[in-house]
Amino acid sequence: LVDVILAMGINPDGIVGHSVGELGCAYADGSLTSEEAVLAAYWRGRCIKEAKLPPGGMAAVGLSWEEARLQCPPGVVPACHNSEDTVTVSGPAAAVSEFVKELKGRQIFAKEVNSSGVAFHSYYMAQTAPTLKSALLNIIVPKPRSKKWISSSIPESNWHSDLAKYSSAEYHVNNLVSPVLFQEALKHVPHNAVVIEIAPHCLLQAILKRSLGSKCTFVGLMKRGHQDNVEFFLTSLGKCFLNGVNMDPLKLCNPVKLPVPKGTPMISPLVGWDHEVSWDVPAAEDFPTGTSGSHGGATYEIDISLNSPDNYLIGHTIEGRVLFPATGYLVLAWRSLAKMKGYVYNEMPVKFENVNIYRATILPSEGKVKLKVNIMESSGSFEITEGDTLVCSGSISVLSAPVETVDRNQEEELPLTSSDVYKELRLRGYDYGPDFRGILRTNIEVFGKTTESNI
Repeated sequence: LVDVILAMGINPDGIVGHSVGELGCAYADGSLTSEEAVLAAYWRGRCIKEAKLPPGGMAAVGLSWEEARLQCPPGVVPACHNSEDTVTVSGPAAAVSEFVKELKGRQIFAKEVNSSGVAFHSYYMAQTAPTLKSALLNIIVPKPRSKKWISSSIPESNWHSDLAKYSSAEYHVNNLVSPVLFQEALKHVPHNAVVIEIAPHCLLQAILKRSLGSKCTFVGLMKRGHQDNVEFFLTSLGKCFLNGVNMDPLKLCNPVKLPVPKGTPMISPLVGWDHEVSWDVPAAEDFPTGTSGSHGGATYEIDISLNSPDNYLIGHTIEGRVLFPATGYLVLAWRSLAKMKGYVYNEMPVKFENVNIYRATILPSEGKVKLKVNIMESSGSFEITEGDTLVCSGSISVLSAPVETVDRNQEEELPLTSSDVYKELRLRGYDYGPDFRGILRTNIEVFGKTTESNI
């Protein structure tokens, strides 16, 4: 995993290991070769197995480091400082089990950890130290540790020591016999870091989230039990990329020498397009020009064919003919003025005056109708023409203040439902489709000789 992410150009700014994970740190840091890392892990396990240690156990408990130090029974010691309120304790198997029962009785989180009967990072490990050191001296060539590698086995107060400066046999023996100061090491991780866990399973995700907070991004590369860990790995890399980690995914593939041999299969048949989502593609006229001194003319093409975005206009049918809506002329003038002013039209309130509609524009089922809008910038007067024929004129201006509404005392209400309204309109030849049925219900209020509709 380290080789793969390094090959893709993902170079970490910091490296932290938990327990034996520091062997992985040493390899990622370049202070252990792959051969040294594998042999060091092998001899660590072999020396523990051949030491014939007393049965040991470990348990995760919901205590702080200081609370665990004070409450652990004789023989049981804090072994891993995982987070502010989570510690792994280690010691004789029977004593650890009894301690777990005691904590559960006090309603404190406690759970035994499967450590294969070994009390890692406890005083038991001192028995393996001489044998392990002798083996590692024949394997590891000491190399300086870089500043990227944050030690979790040596207290920060001793980082200046020779033991802390080198990835050596002594350093990795000390890792086994010392407690894991993971929480202390995590304090050096930036608050907005992308944290990648390299392990056979995302075991530390909960601990990392609790210790580092919500501003960090947490990514595990492998997950035990997942049906396709290659997919999981690539998905995790995608999450890294979305959070600003640059990489070259083509490095995962063998290099291609061009030109490719004859008969090389094409990739295009393997690419499928997802048409489940319809995306709005803006036309040129939807964009403002950005300058107030632009010309005052604009041409709009209206097309109601099946695949056109204007197809909804077929719902505006009057006496069997599809007509361009009267308010459509106003919208075209509105859009043209917004284009002149450099604004998005539906964010620019306007006022219309002296609007006259001279003729209806019939929309054919096939073909396009061109409507041209001309606006006099000095006066705001506009004309809309179809070909050489004037269809609408009026005056438009930008509102400098919101329109005031007039409150009237209600005298009488005649409620009408949506079906009532459009039934009456249909009887009069206005056969509106669903897109033009905006009235849900209405009250007809009668004020003397004036009748108003509140929609």
